[in-house]
Amino acid sequence: MLDTGDGAQAPGDFDMGRMREALMADPDWVRRDGELMACLAGDSGSGDVIDFGAAARARLLDENRRLKAARAELAQNARANLAILSQTHVATLSLMECTSLEDLDARLEGDLAAILSVDSIRIFVEGGMPLRNARTIRPAAPGLADQLLGAENDFTGPVSPATAHALYGTALGSHALARLDLPEGFGVLALASRDDGAFTEGQGTEFLNFLARAVERRMSPWLQTP
Repeated sequence: MLDTGDGAQAPGDFDMGRMREALMADPDWVRRDGELMACLAGDSGSGDVIDFGAAARARLLDENRRLKAARAELAQNARANLAILSQTHVATLSLMECTSLEDLDARLEGDLAAILSVDSIRIFVEGGMPLRNARTIRPAAPGLADQLLGAENDFTGPVSPATAHALYGTALGSHALARLDLPEGFGVLALASRDDGAFTEGQGTEFLNFLARAVERRMSPWLQTP
């Protein structure tokens, strides 16, 4: 029997079954015996020998790289979400400061577009003419929300040239749409950007819908039929 150096006894040289059982029960036994480990590792230049230590180190390094990449992505997403949350809060506060539908129309084109870092904002109100000569609050035919959103309440993704010209009057790359529930019917809040990647399919819409609910509550009193 061989002494491993820590009191444990290895099986006899010719009892391979017991040898295998001992190694399965305590794989670290080999690593604790430096001479045996060196014998098993053999010549590192030989193509017939597996360097177990190098393989283990490679796996650990690869796992460490993956963990670091995942942590960096998580941190980046968290910073992006905080930035969007801050933008949404500031935009909502600006909405609350509006004193009339005309004031809201002007702020949507100026302050809110800058706050939200978008190139165009539109609010489409189905079946009505809220303002004459409005810049951002536009009348729309009944059914526009269903035409743009189907059965959904929101959409983020690319915008086709034809749709961009119909909604915004110019070519844009991507947009975010949210359904509005207004006193006289439905409407659509539309945010658009020249950047194709500003709004992407599958993007979270929590902040978009929060902003849409704020728009509804601010606009509704001004749209009520006298």
